[in-house]
Amino acid sequence: MKEVSYVVVFPTIFSKNKIPQLISNIKKILKVRNQEFSSVKRDGDVILVNSGDPVFASSAINLLFGVEKVAIARQVKNEFKTIVSEITSIGGNLLLKGEKFLVTVEGTTKGFFPKDVEIAATSNIIEKKSKLGAQPGTEGNYDKLLYTYLTKNNAYICIFIDNGQGGIPFTSTKQNAICCVYDELSAVSCFETIKQGYDTKIIVCYNKKSDLLNIVKTLNQIIPRLVKEKISIDFFQVKINLSGTKNYLNFVSMAIEIMLNE
Repeated sequence: MKEVSYVVVFPTIFSKNKIPQLISNIKKILKVRNQEFSSVKRDGDVILVNSGDPVFASSAINLLFGVEKVAIARQVKNEFKTIVSEITSIGGNLLLKGEKFLVTVEGTTKGFFPKDVEIAATSNIIEKKSKLGAQPGTEGNYDKLLYTYLTKNNAYICIFIDNGQGGIPFTSTKQNAICCVYDELSAVSCFETIKQGYDTKIIVCYNKKSDLLNIVKTLNQIIPRLVKEKISIDFFQVKINLSGTKNYLNFVSMAIEIMLNE
């Protein structure tokens, strides 16, 4: 039987009451990125994505706000022996010679404690991978984390896990905002506005055409997080030099006036 790897999405604590919106955003960004998927569904506090290419799908999903972690994992039943066996198999294959590893298990258990699984899996890996010289590490000292998350019925043994962007899902506030990007600081402000779940319209103010290159490079880091197939950005030339405190404040005042008229 072919083993299937899933993308497991862990919402931030602020997104746990907004999971339907996060699921919608996941579907949208996968479509925008031309990533095929057969299902996106909830399993307890996590979201399970069955994708044709978990690596590219997880990379796309990790652009979204409202995500604490993204993992590529194998799914097994939430049964003690099955979980320990799968952690031993998958975790053991991920280890390199002499690496220190840490087995961490979190989530919902039935008839056992997460610590029981951690101890049993750690012992099995040490025994079966003794030739590699693999050693158990500690929370503050390890080379590889072998992470498993348990839901009511399933266990997800992670092959790969990465930190997400944090924040809350895009458009989850059901409120609109407008941001003007003209330098690095304004770009950070725009980024944080989107991160807080606002449906954000972006405008660009610039002094010289030569300024546009850096602004566009910055926008390329922001635009993918808007989860839209088509995005309209208005450009305004403001003939005020940004050098000097007084000029800078005048430029910002003009940018604010433009935003208020949009």
